[in-house]
Amino acid sequence: MTLLHRLAQSPVIAAVRSEEAGEQALASGTANLFVMDGTADAVARLAEAARARGKGVFVHLDLVRGLSSTDKESLVLLRDWIGADGVVTPKAHLIKEAKRIGLYAILHLFVIDSRALSAGLSLAESLRPDAVEIMPGAIPKIIGAFADTLPDIPVVASGLIDNAAEAAAALNAGATSLSVSNRSLWALTHKDL
Repeated sequence: MTLLHRLAQSPVIAAVRSEEAGEQALASGTANLFVMDGTADAVARLAEAARARGKGVFVHLDLVRGLSSTDKESLVLLRDWIGADGVVTPKAHLIKEAKRIGLYAILHLFVIDSRALSAGLSLAESLRPDAVEIMPGAIPKIIGAFADTLPDIPVVASGLIDNAAEAAAALNAGATSLSVSNRSLWALTHKDL
């Protein structure tokens, strides 16, 4: 299954920052989780429970304690021990290695000004990640620039999306899906937006 197909199943990705949020994400209608905190052990337990429910798990490697966010070997642990479907990282060498070993590779970018926009687009064009996560996700102009420039790479809008109107605006700008921590948005479907 392509990552585009996997992300398009449900417009909202549960951004999980605690074990309690993980439990709620498992019970929600969302098809995918972005794990943004915790220990390697806790993430492994969450990934196992998510797999049992048919949900995808993508790990922000820089935010999980117990895994190195610089060593390529951490990706093998994500794949084989934790059972993650993919990694989310701003690091080019980890994107390349994740793709090489069969993990989905999501390039995480902070787009805070025109220089960051230009550099991010250039990096994404050269790396060809499976998806690009853009922060903040509440800026339709930036989402549109990535969606227009990289039409074959899914765009995940992340950060500062607090309500259904902002979620709909991000999707209408070209986002494939949204990573949100606001639990009240996790049940939203394409029909709702």
